[in-house]
Amino acid sequence: MPASDGKIRIAYLIDTISSDKAGTEKQLLQLIERIDRDRFLPAVVCLYSSPFMTRLNQPCETLSLGYRGFLHPSIILVICRYLRLLKEHRFDLVQTFFEDAMFLGFFGKLLGGGGQALVVSRRDLGLGADEPGYHRLFKRLHRFIFRAADGVAVNARAIAAWLVASGVAPGKVRLIRNGMSIPAQPAQRPTIFAEHPHDVWVVMVANLKPIKRVDLFLDAFALAAARFPEGRVGGIVLGEGRLRPELEARIAALGLQEVVHLPGAVEKVTDYLHFCDIGVLCSDNEGLSNALMECMGCGLPVAVTEVGGNTELVDETNGFVVPAGDRDALADALCTMAGDPALRRRLGAAAKARVEAETGWETVMPQWETYYRQIVERCDHV
Repeated sequence: MPASDGKIRIAYLIDTISSDKAGTEKQLLQLIERIDRDRFLPAVVCLYSSPFMTRLNQPCETLSLGYRGFLHPSIILVICRYLRLLKEHRFDLVQTFFEDAMFLGFFGKLLGGGGQALVVSRRDLGLGADEPGYHRLFKRLHRFIFRAADGVAVNARAIAAWLVASGVAPGKVRLIRNGMSIPAQPAQRPTIFAEHPHDVWVVMVANLKPIKRVDLFLDAFALAAARFPEGRVGGIVLGEGRLRPELEARIAALGLQEVVHLPGAVEKVTDYLHFCDIGVLCSDNEGLSNALMECMGCGLPVAVTEVGGNTELVDETNGFVVPAGDRDALADALCTMAGDPALRRRLGAAAKARVEAETGWETVMPQWETYYRQIVERCDHV
């Protein structure tokens, strides 16, 4: 039941917030920034702190539980801290992000006794090779967690279908898209574009980790670029990660040192996207990609792999969809767009219109606020 002031108290339970660039963290920070403070009182509960959090001027209370791992002996103390926090703050609703937070939210639901609603966010179909080993144990327990949860929020139909196929009751699953604001074009162009005057820029925004398949992008780019005059087509990968040395070696092996650029994690991705011509997302797995939405929001035609929520935003009207792992099909798509400026303009305009209509915050925020009220009211009447 909401407090006497009528506000619904929400705890956003997440592992940590290490930056405002990563997809889920960025979505959460923007949601908190926009939520109606006359009706909702949000707080962020992190399993553990981060340097970014200590610098963050968060517009709500932020708490940390000192978590050191699900298998660490201190987990009992962490659970006790969390249960005490639930009692002291009298949250009406807890929404979890990521696996470890989901399990702590589950224990809170079972042991807390405070009657708070539990919403589990599921925003991907797994982390692939980057997934911690103990998450295999988590997967065996998923059905118990989803049974205890009052709702499961997803951002793509593909994830909803996967959950239902796994045994989650369809009535528990709610689809709410990621939100975004169409970014304005910056006053100045990043210097990399003047330093490397390619005619056509192909961009990929991704963390440098296996599931994102930057290696596939490099292989396809090499095939595509070979069909154009030397240096005409340039590639740029915006992101950082542990695969950088391996990818730099691959760039050298493919002879792409002069045409593919790895500036790392940049301060504002969209400042770069506005000056690119084609976007690429060739992951082996995706939910609903913020990087894809940003490319489309900046008016870029896109080439994506046929996985997760990609095909819910991309079709023949605004880009190309290719089979996962298919280097040749991706190269063909890049060649087609790189060689046809009129096609790029037409597809890019359609891409921008699509994300404006389906993922603008003015569309998404009312969906979240209605959903929160419905979940809390449903729990109050149980």
